Amino acid sequence: MKYDKPLVVMLIGAVSTIPFEIITRVLVYFGIAKYSVFELNSLMVTLSRPNAILGTFSTMIVSSGIALFFYYSLKILGWDYLVIKSITISFFSWLILEVFFMWLIEGRNLVPYRPINDYYSELLGAVVFGITLGLLFRKYLLKEHMNEK
Repeated sequence: MKYDKPLVVMLIGAVSTIPFEIITRVLVYFGIAKYSVFELNSLMVTLSRPNAILGTFSTMIVSSGIALFFYYSLKILGWDYLVIKSITISFFSWLILEVFFMWLIEGRNLVPYRPINDYYSELLGAVVFGITLGLLFRKYLLKEHMNEK
C-alpha cells in the first residue's frame, strides 16, 4: 500500500509527544518540575499564562518538524540503531530549543526563570520522546524502507 511517508513521519512525531507530556506531567504532579512540556511550549505563545491546549498544538508542530528532519537524516545516517539515533536527535533538538527559549523568552525577562528541576524534567522527557520516536519509526517505517531496497 502506498502512503505519504512524510505525513506518517510527522504523525509519528506528534504522537511521540504524548509520552513526553505524561512523564513531565507526573513530575509536575509530584512537585519536581514547575511546568509540563505542553505548558512550557505554550509560554512561547502566551508569555505568562501556561495553557496545555495551546502547548499541545505548538509541541506537536515542533516535534513533527524534528521527526521529519530525523527521517531525512536517516537517508545519510542509515537505518540501523534507530532508537539510539532518535535519542541523540532528541537531545540535540532539546538543547537547541532550550537555547532559543532561554535567549528569546527567559533571557528578556518575558517569563520568570524556571527552577533547575524543570531542565532535568525536560531532559528526561526528551529521552522518552527519542525512545518513542525510534520505536515508532522501527514499527511503521523500517519495514517499508526494507521493502524498497
